[in-house]
Amino acid sequence: MNLTFKMTGEEYFIGLKYKKKKGSMNQHLASKAILFAILIIIASIIFKLNYMFYVFAAFFITMGFIMEGSEKKLIIRNYTISPIQSGEHTLRLYDEGMELINSYEKIFVPWQSVFAVKETPSNIQILPTYRKGIAVISKERYGGSQLEGIMSIIRQHVKVEEGKG
Repeated sequence: MNLTFKMTGEEYFIGLKYKKKKGSMNQHLASKAILFAILIIIASIIFKLNYMFYVFAAFFITMGFIMEGSEKKLIIRNYTISPIQSGEHTLRLYDEGMELINSYEKIFVPWQSVFAVKETPSNIQILPTYRKGIAVISKERYGGSQLEGIMSIIRQHVKVEEGKG
């Protein structure tokens, strides 16, 4: 059974965010800057340091929030303008595993090695491996009996995580 679909930049970002969460990669640069600022404030209080440390902390907090907001826009923009990434994707299911095909890679993963699958009310997020492949299938655009058939096969072989949205 197979399904050919396209992802939007927003959907790709959702899949990338899910991949970061599943792989414990959510300590990216922006959150590290905010964490560093909190450590500076704590050190300033404990060691009774002067106000310059608070200025440094405010700078790192500001930079963390600026980087956090611009990251999403940058990822969506890069995905949208890339003809390789934003092209069609095909998900094929076999008895042995699943295959994700797009214009630049073809990944086959046995069922026991599938990294993660998450179903939300609006989409299905599939991470075939930790390193390669992101598939976010919109239920609004591709929902129906074919998608339900695919999900029933996936549920037989992989634990599907339920999500909010």
